[in-house]
Amino acid sequence: MLIKTVAIYNRISRDNNEDEDVLLNHRTITTRLCEERGYNYKLYEEVISGGKAIEERPKLMQLMTDINEGLYDGLVVVELSRIERDNLYSQMVAKILEDNEVPIITTSRMYNLNDENDRLMYDMESMISSKELKTITRRMKAGKLERAKRGEWVQGVPPIGYKRNDEKKLEIEESEANLVKQIFNYAESGYGLTTIVNKLNGYKTRTGNPFTLTAVNTILKNQTYTGYIIYNAKDKKGNLIIEEIKTKNAHEAIISKEQFNSVQQALRGRVSGDLEVRNRSRGKVISMLKDLVYCKECGLKMGLKKDSKQVDTIYLKGCKCGVKGVNQDRLIDSFIAQLFRVESHFREQWEKALNTPHDVSEDSLLQSISELNKTAEKLKKRLEGYIEMRADGDLTREQFQNKKSKTEAELNHVLSAIDDLQEQLDSLDKDTISSQYEAKIKQIIEFYELYNARELEHKDLEHMNRLLKTIIHKVHYQRLIWTSTVPVSYNIASVRIEAGDYTEDVIELDIEVK
Repeated sequence: MLIKTVAIYNRISRDNNEDEDVLLNHRTITTRLCEERGYNYKLYEEVISGGKAIEERPKLMQLMTDINEGLYDGLVVVELSRIERDNLYSQMVAKILEDNEVPIITTSRMYNLNDENDRLMYDMESMISSKELKTITRRMKAGKLERAKRGEWVQGVPPIGYKRNDEKKLEIEESEANLVKQIFNYAESGYGLTTIVNKLNGYKTRTGNPFTLTAVNTILKNQTYTGYIIYNAKDKKGNLIIEEIKTKNAHEAIISKEQFNSVQQALRGRVSGDLEVRNRSRGKVISMLKDLVYCKECGLKMGLKKDSKQVDTIYLKGCKCGVKGVNQDRLIDSFIAQLFRVESHFREQWEKALNTPHDVSEDSLLQSISELNKTAEKLKKRLEGYIEMRADGDLTREQFQNKKSKTEAELNHVLSAIDDLQEQLDSLDKDTISSQYEAKIKQIIEFYELYNARELEHKDLEHMNRLLKTIIHKVHYQRLIWTSTVPVSYNIASVRIEAGDYTEDVIELDIEVK
């Protein structure tokens, strides 16, 4: 077999902690082999796991295309496992090489896949490599799980605001962290995602691209910024293999838990996908109640509009179900009266929470934790029982693995619930409760200051609207109009006189807070 031109395929895997030095070593070996044998060669190199689908490996895909076009007489690799570790894909590669009569050349031997003995050897080594991959993958997942529990970052590139230090834990990157804080401050102040993206004009993400709605939303939803490590192990199809692992206080937080929770509340009230499309602010804000008023009768959102004849007049449009609209001045008067009641409600709840005996809530949480701990102990004993049954031969290996995996997933779920309850217990103090109610009352007071200003500009209306959306979920509106005839009887020259129609026009508002 005459071989003149070959392709060299070198692959390393970051998952196996292989670095550029390993790739350089492989390149040295393969190029030296070609030079010693007088081959002309071209390099194809990539950094990717051998278990990835062939479609996810651009260099290997290009190599197979070039082989199909008859560009090479041979394929040079350090070892067979560097081509493909998944047995299904290794057979696909073998078929292309066989059809084009391209042998595989390593430092130890040559595999002519059109030869039965060589093909058998290739298939056997491919099966062994596939088995090794499964073992490596299982060990790596177990290793990552333990490292995540220790608070190490095992999920690739850290989120913006952090870098990974020598101990493999997250460390704050000050310049980026300040930007993250600003993004959270915008969201907590009631700004929607679109407005935040506009305010970030000129800033770039880690990849050098402008911030998008998705990028900002991902930052605002990421609990890593509160000091948590959250790890999910998934299979190739994205299915969860184990329950979510949450490790608190794994690194220094950029955002407090209180601010993170406040932002999640604000996001739910403004923009959080299809469930909350109602609060997407489009167009000019002409009223402080924009996107907040809903029909009490049917639940539909009710819009506000300027009067076509009187430019300075704004009114609430009637609902499709027949509920009549109203002039905004009357609507605002009713709303302010109700908002005073909301503020009083917050102050009463604040006072009540501060005066509630701490041990009442604490006892309830401790009881729940105790019950979950009992469940966890039962699951641990069940796992021990499966191990004994496997040792005694009462369970096959497959039965053991299935029962073990299912029970471990259930145990992880219980342990995660215990951790969440413990966090609630740890944060159950008067300072935390005080800060939550204080923040709401502070926002209402800021709204009052803007409302009482003599001249309202557009930016003030917009700010007032944002403030209301951080504390109010919906304003339920209903307009009731009763008309009745009130008879008044008396005799003047035998004439009966009746009074005219009596009309009562009432606006009812219910404010639903967050």
